[in-house]
Amino acid sequence: MSSDVMQDNSALHEYTKIVQCEQIQELLNAQADGSVVAIPEGVKIADLEQYLEQRRRYRGSMATKLIAEFVEFATATTEQYSQEKQLDNVPCFVNAEEMTAKVFFNLGDIVEPGHGDHTAKLELQQTEAFRELLQINGKQLDQKTLAEWMEDWRDHLEALSEDGSVIIPIGPAVSSIRKITIGTNAEATSETQTFSQRKSAMAEVEAKNRDNLPGFLKFDCEPYHGLTERPFTLRLSLITGETPKIALRIVRLETQQEEMAKELEEKLRTGFEDTPVKTYVGMFDPK
Repeated sequence: MSSDVMQDNSALHEYTKIVQCEQIQELLNAQADGSVVAIPEGVKIADLEQYLEQRRRYRGSMATKLIAEFVEFATATTEQYSQEKQLDNVPCFVNAEEMTAKVFFNLGDIVEPGHGDHTAKLELQQTEAFRELLQINGKQLDQKTLAEWMEDWRDHLEALSEDGSVIIPIGPAVSSIRKITIGTNAEATSETQTFSQRKSAMAEVEAKNRDNLPGFLKFDCEPYHGLTERPFTLRLSLITGETPKIALRIVRLETQQEEMAKELEEKLRTGFEDTPVKTYVGMFDPK
């Protein structure tokens, strides 16, 4: 290929890039008021908003762990938007599993879609007492550990009998935990035949002082900051062995979690009453 042809091809390529750049720049000027420029080097786009005196539009992400602050900020922000445009639906999506909520202020609608990049997020924080309760759920504790745990959290605890009808004072309940003793009686027999051998062992394990042990612990606490205090019931199960252990399990924890999520939803619906913010249970990704 001659040098003249190569030069012509190179010139045509550069001219094509310039034409493309001019066309893209016209489009950008129409959409961004001249604050975005197309650079003809591959054709790249550079955003010059940071050099403007003001941003092209207001946007950002607010995050808080407090329901009251979340509602107040969302309400005030929607009022500012309403001064320029009538708002009918500012969505707030509640994630019941994560105990979070997110408001999109500029999501728009199907007719006039927005960028969805101006948001406020609520992420409820567990209280110290509730975290402690969840940590002990499903654990098998020795006498000393459980007794000390009950003493540490006695302000939140109430001990109940096996049938749940009698309240046991925490002092005697802790004392009964410390005094558990295990008695074991074992009898072993064996029988040998021509083609088989059978050996059996029978062991009787008795937990002394068992009748005085609590069957349940009721743990009252505020699970998340901003939610109401509620009772959680722990089932105690004695596990016998060389050393006794007590297993603890929260009764119907899944039901409690559903009720807490419903309470969060109701608080937000009430807080956003008479505002354009509408609450939905679920998640949304403005891709």
